[in-house]
Amino acid sequence: MRTYSAEEKEFLKDHSYAEDVIDGHRLRYIRSGPEKARTIVFMNGLEIQQMFMRYVQAFEDEYRVLMIEYPTDTKSNDEQLSVINSLLEKLNIKAPIIVGASDGGMQAQLYTRKYKDVFALILMATVTLDSEYLEPDRKRPWLNGVLVAAFRLMPWKLASRILTGKVNTYYEVETEDEMAYGASFFQMIADDRRNKSKIIHSFRMVGELIHEPLIKTSDFDPVRGRILLLQPENDIFSKKDQKTLEELLPEPEVHYMRGSHHGPWVLQEDYILMIRDFLKGLTE
Repeated sequence: MRTYSAEEKEFLKDHSYAEDVIDGHRLRYIRSGPEKARTIVFMNGLEIQQMFMRYVQAFEDEYRVLMIEYPTDTKSNDEQLSVINSLLEKLNIKAPIIVGASDGGMQAQLYTRKYKDVFALILMATVTLDSEYLEPDRKRPWLNGVLVAAFRLMPWKLASRILTGKVNTYYEVETEDEMAYGASFFQMIADDRRNKSKIIHSFRMVGELIHEPLIKTSDFDPVRGRILLLQPENDIFSKKDQKTLEELLPEPEVHYMRGSHHGPWVLQEDYILMIRDFLKGLTE
């Protein structure tokens, strides 16, 4: 049976992390693909960059690709996006294709609003700021702080058991092989204690989203007609939230993916094929 950790080991044989200090923050990244090709930049859910390994491999022959391990010491989404933008400037990346999944999809929307130099936007399994998903944090702003503190104090052994149990939430209607592969993804996260700080930071960044002004349709004008939205048919996000995002985007190409739940974009080839077809249809 294939496992995510085994695939990561193979991946790292010919993909090496570069390390840099950007705006005072240390971060690592993997960049590959033809130097003169347009760059695809991936924005991570749970701040686990390895979820995009298969996407790097799928697109690096034709595109320049950038997979980033975020710094965990930024204090706001605005600061985090500023660090990412500074990295892109240092690497001389202009007009990137931004791909964001889950909470990374919300950051991709914020990035597109703040930095207009975006060529195309691809969102997967995500919502926007005006969502029921963020409502508990709006009603009880202290809730996120409690969650972050609890996770920080929690022994990693217990936290990792909670993580591996997430497979039952993120994968519900997949095949047995897909379920096993999805479980191996969460096991890969749980096996590395360093991921605890990433997850805590991701919780904090999601909690900070309630302080952002709501996104407007006009914020996407730079990518109008160059937006792809891939939503699972059975996501952890509500149908109402999915529809809110769909109606917010100007002229998006929208697909609701085959019976999938929140996690399968990490493993299902369908998502990669949809993105490939979408990119082929873009004109410069």
